[in-house]
Amino acid sequence: MADWLGDQAAGLRKLVARDRTRSICFNGGRGGTGTTSAVINLAHALSNLGKRVLVLDEHVGQSNVAARLGLKLQTDLEQVLQRRLPLDKLLVNLPGGGELIPMTARPETLARLSAYEEDRLAFEFNHLTSTVDMILVDARAAANNRAPSLNLAAEENVIVISNRAESITDAYGMIKLLHREYGQHSFRVLITRVGSLQEAQALFRRIVEVAGKYIQVSLKLIGFVPEDERLARAVRLQQPVLSAFPDADSSCAYHQLAVALDGWQSPVSLLTSPTSFVHRLIQSSRALSEGLQH
Repeated sequence: MADWLGDQAAGLRKLVARDRTRSICFNGGRGGTGTTSAVINLAHALSNLGKRVLVLDEHVGQSNVAARLGLKLQTDLEQVLQRRLPLDKLLVNLPGGGELIPMTARPETLARLSAYEEDRLAFEFNHLTSTVDMILVDARAAANNRAPSLNLAAEENVIVISNRAESITDAYGMIKLLHREYGQHSFRVLITRVGSLQEAQALFRRIVEVAGKYIQVSLKLIGFVPEDERLARAVRLQQPVLSAFPDADSSCAYHQLAVALDGWQSPVSLLTSPTSFVHRLIQSSRALSEGLQH
């Protein structure tokens, strides 16, 4: 049996090609940053541009993407792994285009996967994403020095910041953690809940100044989403603002951001990384599990 599983694992590993699908992780903290709204609306906007989008959601309860859109989830990644179900059991269609996978699973569960189980999961994930243009990750906020696993698996990170003291504190904490503990040096920044470009630029300069005093990282402002009453109304209606109020200021901002995002130059790591998204996810989960035990 062991030899057979070893042969199967080796065969699966050969079939798992390195990633060609771009994965971008959105990170927010406290202060109502609107990270989930950003992921929902960017998925919708990218779908409108003809892109196939997959959303990976690390949240649970009423704060996750499914709850925000009034969707019913049948299971999550933890249950799929425990019951050895196929990964496509997790797929949920998003209104307006795109698909969702609830990726909630404890690092300990992922860390315990055998080599065969890991490669099988990677093979299924690569099969599901073979025609996907963009993976958008709605990551848990890091707390108590625990970086989200999906954050470490994604190729790129966007830090979402609102003009609230706790949001700014959490954003700096996330950047510092990912830089010092996990060697990440480059971050894009999205400013939300501000009244103007000038206010967004002033907040960005504040973050750059604070970070520059203690760490050497590259921060790039990618845009801002204005404070918009119709965005809040769309949340209550459980709809993307782009479909509920396509002429809202926030809808225009998300459309412009999606166009810009689609034109971003691919990171070097996307072309050179020898591991797939799932392998990086499990490797980071093992590192996090080891850290929790010490």
